[in-house]
Amino acid sequence: MARLVGWLILLVVVATPFAMLEREPRVASQERLNPLQIKRARALLLEHDPRRLRDGELKSLALSADELSLVLNYALAPLGGGASRVTVSEEVLSAAFTRVLPKNPIGQYLNLTIALTETGGMPALDNLRIGRVTFPGALASPLLAVVFRLAYARVGLTEPGSLLRGIEFQQAAVILHYQWHTEIATAVRNQLIPAEDTERLHQFHLRLVEVAAKQQGAVALPALAAPLFAFGVERASKGDPVADNRAALLTLSSYVNGQRLTGLVPGAAKWPTPQRRAVRVHGRNDLTKHFLNSAALAATGGKTVAHAIGLAKEIEDSRGGSGFSFIDLMADEAGTRFGQRATESRVVAREIQKRAAEATQDLEWIPAPDGLREQMTEADFKRRYGGIEGAGYRKVMLDIMRRIDAVALYK
Repeated sequence: MARLVGWLILLVVVATPFAMLEREPRVASQERLNPLQIKRARALLLEHDPRRLRDGELKSLALSADELSLVLNYALAPLGGGASRVTVSEEVLSAAFTRVLPKNPIGQYLNLTIALTETGGMPALDNLRIGRVTFPGALASPLLAVVFRLAYARVGLTEPGSLLRGIEFQQAAVILHYQWHTEIATAVRNQLIPAEDTERLHQFHLRLVEVAAKQQGAVALPALAAPLFAFGVERASKGDPVADNRAALLTLSSYVNGQRLTGLVPGAAKWPTPQRRAVRVHGRNDLTKHFLNSAALAATGGKTVAHAIGLAKEIEDSRGGSGFSFIDLMADEAGTRFGQRATESRVVAREIQKRAAEATQDLEWIPAPDGLREQMTEADFKRRYGGIEGAGYRKVMLDIMRRIDAVALYK
């Protein structure tokens, strides 16, 4: 009998991973964010900007189910991507997640569903299902509690209660009650930029200082960017091309925006200040900012957000700014593509690094903007192209993607 029980336990242990993987996703991937969602996100960031919060201040953050899904999707991006779907009813929240795995004979999708019930404080876990395996709340709750404690300890915090004071579920909305502590910002920043990446940023910043000092007047984007990626090639023996490319893009993006890296690395305040140069591509400063900002955002895990922010800005501009510009959108899309490719994997990152180090012409970074319209009012944009859902708009975007596809740097 003991031997039989032992074999049964072994069978369960071996079979469980197979039951957790499935051949179909429970949640389909959603790539698009619309401009209204971006506008809402900006308003939330402004309202809950850590620089505006006082230590010990109590705040409440209300998110719709769709907004919470977007937040979770963004959080999944650095982990390799995935999709989530959240539904909320009175006192109950249900969430489903799908993580795409490398192709294998067992199943390519890791599907997870979770059900939570409001308690007046932190919600209670009713059940957790991974693939075809269901864990009751009584079993899953202690395991999740351990995971949360370890995650908080890793970033220098104590229990979840040190930040969250309670979570309410209302019809199609979640309300998070939290108490702000200044050490939270420090803890999060330390996780965003680990010690080894701080030194990596420092080294790329120093190289940027050297490159900028050798220039006269305005400088072309390739003259500034290529040397930084060449520096990454020089560092090949020291390790990680993905992290080096990310550091190069963060350094370049901060520089063209006239900002220091102190928002990421407080110690950067003591680093030498590079000489200020206007950085242009195809003779324009704005295209350089569009390209590098989108590239840096995509390189840090925000490809979907990078796409949406570029589009949202053009729509805002069409309502009273500089006007809707397909040229700006092309620079955004090129930057997003570059940032994604430059950090896709060690092999791809190394190849992109080498190509970028040798790309000395504007056309090797951003396609020519010939024939693309700009400075359109919202009414003009809708009349000519039917808005962002129109066939005219889609036709121009296809043309832009073809132009980007033709650039060797992104292949």
